Amino acid sequence: MTTGIRFDASAPYEVEESDVVYARPDGMELLARVYHPKGTPAAPLIGLVDVHGGAWNRGDRTVGVHHGRGLAAAGMVVASLDFRQGPEHQHPAAVADVAAGVRWMRANAARLGVDPTRLGLAGQSSGGQLALFVALQPSTADGSVAFVLVQYPVADPLARYRYVLSREHEPRQSAFDAGRFIASHRAFFADEAAMAEASATRIVSTGAARALPPVWLAQSEIDDNVPADITEAFVSAYGKAGGRIERVFFPGARHGFMQQAGPDTDKAIASMREFVGRETGR
Repeated sequence: MTTGIRFDASAPYEVEESDVVYARPDGMELLARVYHPKGTPAAPLIGLVDVHGGAWNRGDRTVGVHHGRGLAAAGMVVASLDFRQGPEHQHPAAVADVAAGVRWMRANAARLGVDPTRLGLAGQSSGGQLALFVALQPSTADGSVAFVLVQYPVADPLARYRYVLSREHEPRQSAFDAGRFIASHRAFFADEAAMAEASATRIVSTGAARALPPVWLAQSEIDDNVPADITEAFVSAYGKAGGRIERVFFPGARHGFMQQAGPDTDKAIASMREFVGRETGR
């Protein structure tokens, strides 16, 4: 067994995985897939709560396997969450679950071997919206997070909804399916007001953010799901509000690329490791 584990961006560690119950809203057991470097930590490790994408209606805790393993191999403990999804559950149920995931990791820091003051949030696509929402409103999770890692986030659900509406009647010429996205928004959000309320861009631009942790953001060049102007609006608002954001472009990459092994995923994981190391002083 490896001993003396500490954060190392070169990712030298083997990783073990397990499933745990992290919350029971209304008696419903929610699981987290926990990725943990094998061995004994030299000191408490960095913790990360990860939120999968899937348009708030699909996917589960296993979606983030590539970056879950890749970040844990660098000496982090990663908990990828299941959470309540549409159409059975609507906003803000998932926000409450993500916040519960952060509280769970903080409350179990000693058992997990993590430093409760060095916890981060991560999220992909719709999961990026959930991660940002909780990070910007730390009272939901009983405390701030140290950093955020988001990949092609739906930072403004209302803007994305209006975008897919504008393409509803286009001939199908690619994998883009406006009807599916429209249905996903309507399944998870009660109305446009709820979409606006969930917008990270709105929270930041109106001064409603209660925390502005450093953010690492991956932006795909080819993204029919989250067009560049939605990402640009969030990045601009974050900077104007005084937040630090590191945006990394992925030329030729498509939305959701992190779900497949490949050069872009490797590049993203390496960049996230470097960012976490800088932001946590490791």
